[in-house]
Amino acid sequence: MSGARRHKIKVVVVSGYGMPVPHTYVNCALIDTAVNEVWKRYQAKTPLGEGQEPTWKKSLVFGGMPKELAFALRFDIFDAEKKELIGRVQISKESTLEAIAGYKEVNGTPNESWSSWYAMEAVNESGAKRGPAKGGGLHIALVPPSVKTADANLSPPVPAPAAKAQSSNSPSSSSSSSKPSCTANPTPEVKRGSSSKKKDDKPWTEERLAKAKRKRIHARQEIIDSEESYLTNLTALMDTYVKPMKQVVDLADHKKMFADVKSICDFHEIFYPFVKKSSDIGYCFLKYADYLKIYTEFINHYAGVIECLSENRKNKKFTHFLKEARTNAKMEITSYLIQPVQRIPRYVLLLKELQRYTWPEHHEHDNLVKALAKAEEIATHVNERKRQIENMTKTLEVQSNITGTFDSLIKPDRKMIREDVLIKVSSGMFSSMKRKERVMFLFSDLLLWTTTAYQFRGKMSLAAAHAEVSKKIDLGLEISSSKELCLLVFESKAQMESWIADFKAGKEYAKKVRKRLMEVRKRTIDSKRGKAHTLVMEAFKTLEKDRSSAGSNENLENLSTHASETGGEISHSV
Repeated sequence: MSGARRHKIKVVVVSGYGMPVPHTYVNCALIDTAVNEVWKRYQAKTPLGEGQEPTWKKSLVFGGMPKELAFALRFDIFDAEKKELIGRVQISKESTLEAIAGYKEVNGTPNESWSSWYAMEAVNESGAKRGPAKGGGLHIALVPPSVKTADANLSPPVPAPAAKAQSSNSPSSSSSSSKPSCTANPTPEVKRGSSSKKKDDKPWTEERLAKAKRKRIHARQEIIDSEESYLTNLTALMDTYVKPMKQVVDLADHKKMFADVKSICDFHEIFYPFVKKSSDIGYCFLKYADYLKIYTEFINHYAGVIECLSENRKNKKFTHFLKEARTNAKMEITSYLIQPVQRIPRYVLLLKELQRYTWPEHHEHDNLVKALAKAEEIATHVNERKRQIENMTKTLEVQSNITGTFDSLIKPDRKMIREDVLIKVSSGMFSSMKRKERVMFLFSDLLLWTTTAYQFRGKMSLAAAHAEVSKKIDLGLEISSSKELCLLVFESKAQMESWIADFKAGKEYAKKVRKRLMEVRKRTIDSKRGKAHTLVMEAFKTLEKDRSSAGSNENLENLSTHASETGGEISHSV
């Protein structure tokens, strides 16, 4: 497993138990725990039954996961009738890695160790945790992709669900060496951080100390391995994209896009060897903490980088260069550029993990505490901008995949909401209705559609648009403005309702953006008026002094010239 660059895992939700409502369904997502964001989503909305018989016929494979990615599996359970989130199950990063390692131990032979019960956590509509649910959970199998789903749908393990769920959440639960331990802890890194003070209050017994020593070796090595992998990606970005691009784009644009990237790469070429050789990782981060502030510069300039990339994509020579470079690179340029945004939050989690297994008497303890505080301080600024940055990156990726002539999709205040393949209905000759499959992109202020091969076919401004269920076509939705009408047909009522909700949320977001922009303009105008008023009052005071001392028209003309040069206007008729 150490030599593999990519992970794959097949997830089979077999059945549920003790659900609080009679009709439910489940969605699954892969979570990048380094930034606590959804990395890949699988929305099945398949009914989830109860009991020992398999009821979830579809399995799913999450593949292409980078080796260094901190990932967890999250299962959201919904009330099928009310379309409300009622509970959540999450399998930690460590458990998925152990499951993958376990496959190799048994050479992919189906066995019961892959199948477990997982207790459900109660959450509110926004997904915030409210504590353990009153019973209920999922029977989930984590299996190799090569194993058939029929073989993975094993009978539920014993003991009974209630007892199994309780033991899986217990910190003291144990597992055999041949069976991966899959604990259902929601967002394990966050949970550890929130309970670190409580754990620090526990006495450091010989048993706890021995366990910490073993875990600490792994946590320390994870920081070094992660840093090595990150530097490798930065070097690939520089060698594959940044340096060769000097021959393709204007020098000013190149500097605007990559000046901060070069600084970050130069820093980590020094930082990685220092971390690798040092016996005190906390000291390493403390020594170079101020240099990590270059990330704030990168974050602040990121919108300009994306806009510059977007503009240069209009150049065929530039587009050809990106295609050629991609053949020699592991990923798209935007996938490389987003990694510095995720790096500081990742440091916070890695340092927390190491601190967790560092006892107070250890020579690294005090430096780790200080280093973590420094990293969290910088991460606060990064997290404030992270969602906007990831949204812009995603929008640029969408734009780069679409062929044809259309205006740039990149706007700092534009939010991409969703992408779906739907049926678009248009009017043909003799009032006939043409139905064509289209990829629909919903933004906060724009609806855009392409062919399934991503050829641009049209767009529609949503500034004054509204959506209502069609009276002519079943499962149809009419999105209309004063000039345009777009009729979409959905596969199910649930999908259509989800689209309507997202459409309204996008409109509300755009409304808030417009309101904020108006407030900024008003403050700007008020500021200019205030400055002009101050200049006029100063001019009158100067005029009175000049009149009392000299009374010369020459002074008045000089005053007018001075005021006009500084932004104020003085009329001689005053």
